[in-house]
Amino acid sequence: MMHEEKPGWKKRAFDELRKLSITVLYIWVLLSVFALHREIILRSYHIDYPAKFGFAFINAVILAKFMWLGEILHAGKKAAGKALLHSTLWNAALFAVILTVCHLLEEALVKVWHGNSFAASFSQALADPKDIFGTMLLMFVVLVPFFFAKGLIEILGKDEIKRLLLKARTET
Repeated sequence: MMHEEKPGWKKRAFDELRKLSITVLYIWVLLSVFALHREIILRSYHIDYPAKFGFAFINAVILAKFMWLGEILHAGKKAAGKALLHSTLWNAALFAVILTVCHLLEEALVKVWHGNSFAASFSQALADPKDIFGTMLLMFVVLVPFFFAKGLIEILGKDEIKRLLLKARTET
């Protein structure tokens, strides 16, 4: 009986870093687009709000780290082995909740940084349920293509995805 050798710690670390980098890039692009959109909307009301792409990058790193932690802790494994649609929607919903909680904590911590108490800051972050729901819905919609792509990679494999994306189709 042959047994497969596990990859060494360097390869595993590199693979995890690569996955984390892809997640950071995905979230950074989306947060940058949202920041640019916010700037355009506010400019139409003559409010100066320059897009903060560096801040979007820092947020992307933090949010990607929480997603990575969630994966390490096997959040979303309930949907493993289910249909791609089911696992995509489950993971998008689960991680939208996780990231919304992180976002609310971040908002509270920023207010604490500016001198407010944590209790007051957290209650202010929770003050507008419509805003919380909108944020969670936005995160859900943004995460659907992310988890769909991850699911396709798991099903078809990296090599097949590369072939489908990067090789020209031949005429039959």
